[in-house]
Amino acid sequence: MSPEKGRSPRNGFVWSPPTAFLVLGLGGCLGMSQGDKAELLRPSVSPAAQPSASLKVDASHIQPMYERRLLAIDLPTVIRITLARNIDIQEAQQRVEASRGELDASIGMIFPSISPQITTLGIQGALSNVTNLALASFSHTFPAVVVQWVINPGQVAYNVIASNRRLEASEQQDQAVVLETTRLAAIQYYELVLAQARVAVAQRAMREAEELLRIQRLRVKAGAGLPADQLRAEATLAGRKQDLLIALNGFYNASVALTATLQLDPTIMLAPKAGAMVQTALVREDLPIDDMLAIAVQYRPDLEAVRSLLAAADADKGATVWGGLGPQITASRTFAPPPPAVGYPPAGAILTKDTMYRQQKYQATAGFNWSLATFGRIRTAAAHVNMASLDLDRQLEQVQTSVVAAHQASILAKKAVPIAQQQVKAAEEALRLTQQNILAGTGLLIDVLQAQDAADQARLRNATAVVQYNQAQINLLGAMGLLGVENIQPRAPEPAGNHLASKSRR
Repeated sequence: MSPEKGRSPRNGFVWSPPTAFLVLGLGGCLGMSQGDKAELLRPSVSPAAQPSASLKVDASHIQPMYERRLLAIDLPTVIRITLARNIDIQEAQQRVEASRGELDASIGMIFPSISPQITTLGIQGALSNVTNLALASFSHTFPAVVVQWVINPGQVAYNVIASNRRLEASEQQDQAVVLETTRLAAIQYYELVLAQARVAVAQRAMREAEELLRIQRLRVKAGAGLPADQLRAEATLAGRKQDLLIALNGFYNASVALTATLQLDPTIMLAPKAGAMVQTALVREDLPIDDMLAIAVQYRPDLEAVRSLLAAADADKGATVWGGLGPQITASRTFAPPPPAVGYPPAGAILTKDTMYRQQKYQATAGFNWSLATFGRIRTAAAHVNMASLDLDRQLEQVQTSVVAAHQASILAKKAVPIAQQQVKAAEEALRLTQQNILAGTGLLIDVLQAQDAADQARLRNATAVVQYNQAQINLLGAMGLLGVENIQPRAPEPAGNHLASKSRR
């Protein structure tokens, strides 16, 4: 699974040491970040037609938390706010900047270092050379600049390659965070819609229970009903009120969870905009699962990031080998001004040009620094390459699993929607008939209660089926690595063979 030594799984060519040195000599070629490269053309997987199922959305009847502002939002607004404010995305961007700084530091190792210095020279006592001995006292302060170049060519080359791969990985991880945060925000928005639907069902059930209790009280007062039926209706109404409180709590929790993702004040209650939430197909049904898996392997940024980290680990191994076994070149040059014209040499001293005060220092060495510890470091680096390869295998399995799971969830949710719609129609018609029977005095209270429960369950199942289908489509598009602002909502189909140049970013 591990690539060949120095091979980039991104572009498929091998970095031999001469090639690496040539690249270093050409300047900033290795410093080109992933964001500067041409973006991949992403295939369009949108269906040609949309389903017709819809769900009424209206949370205006829900009391805001703490009597504060209620903010109505829709899915595009949720995504825009998420990309602008989410802390995870901002943190990922800073990791990209940190990786870019590491790359700059690696490239900086190619060039010599400059060390400005200030030296004070003092001479007191006897000065001597081969012909003379004299007493003198002299001091002088002068600046100097030391230029030093220490480089192991192979190690530096591989370090630059590894840093560049880590920069690519951090940019791909940034894209992965954007994709996952977008997916999470969309899922949470649909959870808010489903929570609102639960509240609406609970409120409707409570109103029906109140109406039933009113009828039972009139029947008892007229002598046509039983007190036990009235008590049963009162108990049912109390249960419906408790169900409404539970549904409201679920709605408030969904609102708080979404505000956390959007980095908003949690005391502000978020509510879906009034209207109809339609069943939204984002991936066409005729797309084979093998094509979905192939798209995910190619476009999932988190998988691409693991590939880049594997290439970085392989380059680290090369840097370790060259750092321990390769040649090292050291050169230095000291630049200092000449001694002062006045007061030099000191009185009584006879100094020649080879006196240390007038020395100009040069030094250049090349050699090896071998150590048995190098082999331990090489073994560690090889183990890191193997671990990175295993991480790639694990990530690949997770990607494939997520695609299959989301696809199956989407298939089952699509089948559940028409069944739930038929259940709603039948249950509401049965409730209408039993209510007419009890008004006519020919029905039983227990029949109405059962019909109400059946209608409530059918409405809730219908809302759940539509929301879960939309969530499954979001998860499927995200699992393939194609989720972005431009395709999170349905759009007009494109001509056959056309591709979408998409940015799954801001």
